[in-house]
Amino acid sequence: MAAHVLPLSVEEFHKLYDSAKPAYEYWYGRAVQKPMPTVLHGIVQALIAMMLESAGWNTAAEVRLKVVSDAEPVPDVIAVQGKFKGRYPATAPALCVEILSPRDTLAKALDKAAQYISWGSQAVWIIDPEKRTAWTLSQESSLGPSWIPPTGDLQIGETTIHLSTLFAEVDKKLELSEDEA
Repeated sequence: MAAHVLPLSVEEFHKLYDSAKPAYEYWYGRAVQKPMPTVLHGIVQALIAMMLESAGWNTAAEVRLKVVSDAEPVPDVIAVQGKFKGRYPATAPALCVEILSPRDTLAKALDKAAQYISWGSQAVWIIDPEKRTAWTLSQESSLGPSWIPPTGDLQIGETTIHLSTLFAEVDKKLELSEDEA
């Protein structure tokens, strides 16, 4: 792709990056490529969506948010109570889930999570599938991000997802070699 002077307008971003794979996110005039996910990432993404659906949530994966005019992120999973409104959410989903890929950094994920909370999401879960841990942020917590150990729980409202249950299901779907484990 040809180099462009920053900042990019939203229109320029869509013209240049809408069909790019892997996807790009628009953040304050910059196109930021999402890291290429692994099979582990994909399995965790599918299982989280399924578990949330089982708990009564409506979920969608890899949907561009259009909540603010100068950023269009693409969380791994979003969830709402009730129906989604429109093709692209224009209000913050109740829950955004980010799943770390090998090239992701926790610092970037926490920055994104803080943005989602500032836009009105009730909670954000950041799942580290390699370490089988998570971080959560919520509107309710004034203490900042909370680390969740492998035996801990992800929570939003009345919904609880046990990390041990999530990763037991992952283990049923993925066999890693000793080098990968």
